[in-house]
Amino acid sequence: MLIADDLPLVVDALTELLGGDPSIVIVATANDAVAAVEAAATARPDVALLDVRMPGGGGVAARGIREVSPDTKIVALSAQFDRGSVVDMVRAGAIGYLIKGSAPGEIIAAIHGSVRGESNLSPEVTGKVMQELGRSLARAEELSTELVELNRMKTELVQILAHELFTPITTIQGTAATLAVSEGRLSGEDMRALAAGVERAARRLRRLVANIGAVVSLERESALPTQAIPLGSVLNDALGEFAATDEGAIDTQIPDELLVAEVWAHQELASRAFVLVTENALDFRDDAAVEVRAVGTDREIQLEVSDHGPGIPADQRDRIFELFTQVEWSSSRSHEGLGIGLYLAKRIMEAHGGWLDLRDHEGGGATFVLAFPRAVAAVTRA
Repeated sequence: MLIADDLPLVVDALTELLGGDPSIVIVATANDAVAAVEAAATARPDVALLDVRMPGGGGVAARGIREVSPDTKIVALSAQFDRGSVVDMVRAGAIGYLIKGSAPGEIIAAIHGSVRGESNLSPEVTGKVMQELGRSLARAEELSTELVELNRMKTELVQILAHELFTPITTIQGTAATLAVSEGRLSGEDMRALAAGVERAARRLRRLVANIGAVVSLERESALPTQAIPLGSVLNDALGEFAATDEGAIDTQIPDELLVAEVWAHQELASRAFVLVTENALDFRDDAAVEVRAVGTDREIQLEVSDHGPGIPADQRDRIFELFTQVEWSSSRSHEGLGIGLYLAKRIMEAHGGWLDLRDHEGGGATFVLAFPRAVAAVTRA
């Protein structure tokens, strides 16, 4: 066997201890990782007893020995239990882990056991390793459950996304087919109607892609970078995503002093949150205009987006902001959308340090309130 330890006295003591067993032959010794690997390459020992803390590292030595002498069994030797060292040595291929000061018989038994392929841990290590194993198994079960849920969500997202993409694509394809066979028979009014349909479909596609992009941005950003931005700038960017017919159905009445007031916001994502909430209101507006109002306080500015639709059923209010939740009024799915709009809008607002809430709208319908932190000075923060 090979013995490697940075302390010559320890090497001598181990050599004397193990040399007392007639079945054990010390073929090489070393004081650092490099020397240990070189010795193993030459001697090809059955067992390498490696100090975890030697210069270069016990893990490095173990990996190197496994490369130059694959049949060598690695037994780690440490002055004390250290979770990181145990994990590193096990990953490096160690079959045993002993604490310095273990009884001579225990060390010799571990050496013989390793030759037979048996794993050996010092009693001091075993209890703590079992505790770590228990915690690791519990965490593994949690991760497994989360993975199953993520896989379900991914499958559902793909299915819903395919459905939502199919609708505007069908409109565009149908228009192209109609134009291909029209041979000039369409009136100007018909042409304008077809063009309007294609424009609406294209805008829907653009918003779907932008919503998915916003999800990716939120996942990538550990901390959302915001800056002082006029509220009017956020609204203008958002309203620009709606077609002229939709813009006519959005009644925006916000005082000039609030339009120029600055909020802490991420320009793109803040606008995206407003688009998501407004798009939801347009889907349920019941031919009445969607109303956009604002209320300002010293600490925040609240944007209120209200529709005059049927409102949110009492049994669905608690989960309206959950992923893939869509308000259903019949057994059929009557409204477009991925079911991620309000969920995503809430996440964006919370990432801003703000919030999104649902309130009843006087006269029927629903009001969604987006609250942005108010900026007291135009300086950037992250």
